[in-house]
Amino acid sequence: MNVNIILTCLIFFPIIIGFLGCLFPNKFFFVGVFSLLVSSVLSFLGLLNGFNESFVLVNQGGILLSFDKFSLPLIFGTSIVLLITFSLRKKYFSHYFYQISLVLFSALSICFIAKDLISIYIALELTGFCAFLLIADKNTNKSLFQSFQYLIGGGLAMLIYLIGVIQAFTYTGSFALDDLSLAPSTALCLIVAGLLTKSGIFLCGIWVPNIYTNASIQSSSILSGCVTCAGIAPISRMSQILTPISNSMIVIGVLSAILAAILAIFETDDGRTLGWSSVSQLGISILSPSYACLYVMQHGICKCLLFNTLNENSDSQIKNGLIKNNDSISYHQDLIGLITFIIAGLSIAGFPFIAGFTTKTLLKYDLPSSAQLIVSTSALLTSAIYVKLIISKLKRFRFAYYKKTPSINIKSILNQNNLILIFCILFLISTSFLRFDLFKTIYITNSLSALFIGGILYLCVMGIEKNIESSNIRKTIDIIGAPFIVAAILLANLTYFKL
Repeated sequence: MNVNIILTCLIFFPIIIGFLGCLFPNKFFFVGVFSLLVSSVLSFLGLLNGFNESFVLVNQGGILLSFDKFSLPLIFGTSIVLLITFSLRKKYFSHYFYQISLVLFSALSICFIAKDLISIYIALELTGFCAFLLIADKNTNKSLFQSFQYLIGGGLAMLIYLIGVIQAFTYTGSFALDDLSLAPSTALCLIVAGLLTKSGIFLCGIWVPNIYTNASIQSSSILSGCVTCAGIAPISRMSQILTPISNSMIVIGVLSAILAAILAIFETDDGRTLGWSSVSQLGISILSPSYACLYVMQHGICKCLLFNTLNENSDSQIKNGLIKNNDSISYHQDLIGLITFIIAGLSIAGFPFIAGFTTKTLLKYDLPSSAQLIVSTSALLTSAIYVKLIISKLKRFRFAYYKKTPSINIKSILNQNNLILIFCILFLISTSFLRFDLFKTIYITNSLSALFIGGILYLCVMGIEKNIESSNIRKTIDIIGAPFIVAAILLANLTYFKL
């Protein structure tokens, strides 16, 4: 059978399973999990072997698809995030949760592999609708409000994107990404503004912390690990073929990385802190078109683990004594969750011998020396963020089990959730050795120094708390106005500043 047919079937198979799962939920759940497992294995092998395959779907004049260094890391990361969430949170799923997630996987995969603007637009719209349902899944007043806010803001961003696509088509006569070099600056700015909104970068990312806080844990883990990756592959492809876009992404990426990291440090809620951290890390990713998708893949997997282990026990449960200090099962599950949280946080901070160190080093040294300084500054702020989160997590764990530490029980350790988390820890550590050539003294020293100084930075500002209430009306205005502001800044840069 033609390899192109197999690749296409792998992309569209989960969406079929998602719809069939609505009719037969229990029967098709494991089929969906198996399809995700196959996609993760094949994309990982393709990534290791440098697989690169481009083809036109249907016939000449059809949709151009490409499995390459831009799409394979994101397909792998998305499938792993969904597998982790399905394994850890299945008992909390509503009736149609996993079906929506499978449809989301196919929509995101099309975003990653498509190289024409209309296919990307359709896939992003489907992604936005799935994200809307995932946000509303918690079914509280705040989650419902945030879901409609996301739907309105995302819909407007896609309208801006579509206007840019139409304008580009009038000049180029084509919807192909490769032909955007002939498009006017205004069209490029509108297209990129829409993609930045979907990715949650810079001003367009102000929706991220609010939604992460008000959505359910399983929804937040998928949103942070998958949905915010939607626009990264198209942006990276555009940055590689268009120098003005590449230069503009450095400006946008720097602003997003620094400003969002500062907001994260002073944020009091851990969920919102992770949200601002995502805005910062996604800003760092777009600085390098070559390694953006690889960086986002690592970030998405780690952020999924962070959300799934962030609030194992709520403060009210601890204060009301609902957690028994001699409960061996609860203790060992929380202990492994704590270790996973620390490892995932250190990975994003770039700690040596963890996957994040490899991706951060590759990205940093792919940049000009002037941009490396900004990344180093951002690394200090990132370290401060995760020192803060790890300290908070340690305090919660210590408070929950301050009276007595239960004895070790192998049966309580070897349950399904714990084994999955242990496997994730081993995966994050082992994959860092795929690029053993990066374990140089200077790189390791720089990473450890950034983490140490970042910890000192957090200790210096830990007494300052940011707790400013904002009205829902202002938030709605911000999320609607953000794409326009970013488009204006990009246009000014391309036309006048040319940074």
